[in-house]
Amino acid sequence: MPSEFYDIDSLERYLTRRMAEEERAAFEGRLQQEEGLRRELAAYRPLLESFRALRAEDFRRQMQSWEEQWVQAGTDETELIEWYLDGELPGPTRRRVEQRMAEDEAFAREVAAYRQLREGFDAARTEDFRTKLEGWEKDRPARTARLWPRLAAAAAVLLLIGLGFNWYVQANFSAEAIAEAYYQPPPGGATMGEGPDRQEAVSQRFEAANRLFKEGQYPEAFRAFDALLAELPAAPIDELTRTFY
Repeated sequence: MPSEFYDIDSLERYLTRRMAEEERAAFEGRLQQEEGLRRELAAYRPLLESFRALRAEDFRRQMQSWEEQWVQAGTDETELIEWYLDGELPGPTRRRVEQRMAEDEAFAREVAAYRQLREGFDAARTEDFRTKLEGWEKDRPARTARLWPRLAAAAAVLLLIGLGFNWYVQANFSAEAIAEAYYQPPPGGATMGEGPDRQEAVSQRFEAANRLFKEGQYPEAFRAFDALLAELPAAPIDELTRTFY
């Protein structure tokens, strides 16, 4: 049976144990016979777990903890950036900040990184954040090919929110330092192939990256997510975060 005809709703009901006994037995019989279905189930499992984790109350508590640490880590430089973004600087000072951004590329990148991090925190605090995640879950299509943008989106959310604070503390918003410490390009510029082998590889790599994130190994998780996002179709991180928020 071609993978594009597998029913994602059935995969979810099986994983969440919401199948009746007879239906579950029939589904497990299919699993024994159909390698493609086994791969689809393996691909969907980490995505479902990610949505659950992002909606959980302990995720919100972790967000609050990150925000508190973020505030405590403030410096004169970051306060200046925050006042600029809030429109609280008087005209002459604001113009000097903008002049510095025009002349100092590193400072301009710090302002951009600070803006992205703050918007990530603001967005994640809102009810709309949860609504978006629930909307993704309700809007799951039956075509398996559509799973991969959602894997990319889930990874992008984790990168923006979880690793954003890690960048702030460890790299002081230096784009060069971030790239040097964390960025790992795809090996040899290779791209992943199509078909079941590709699905299984994406599933395994996403699950491994997500596990690193949950364990607090943020630099390693960033490298894993970043390499995966680079190979997923239509999944540049900046475009995804702009669309999501």
